[in-house]
Amino acid sequence: MTLKNTRPPPPLKAEDQSEGQHRRAIQALSNGVNNVPYDATLRNVVHEGARQPKLPPRQTQKHPGYIRNESGGFFTS
Repeated sequence: MTLKNTRPPPPLKAEDQSEGQHRRAIQALSNGVNNVPYDATLRNVVHEGARQPKLPPRQTQKHPGYIRNESGGFFTS
């Protein structure tokens, strides 16, 4: 039985602030400025190569002498 992921992938978010704004907010936070809002330290980044297409499952090849017995085990001739 093969399980499939039926959950849709999360939508891609657009970039919401520039790298400079993000860097300034992180630097202010590291300098001890307490009034930096948490949302200013977060940055959405669009990364096109984050998801690779799934490859089709490959069939595993058994060696020519592979035989499965009745109890579920296997033996070779």
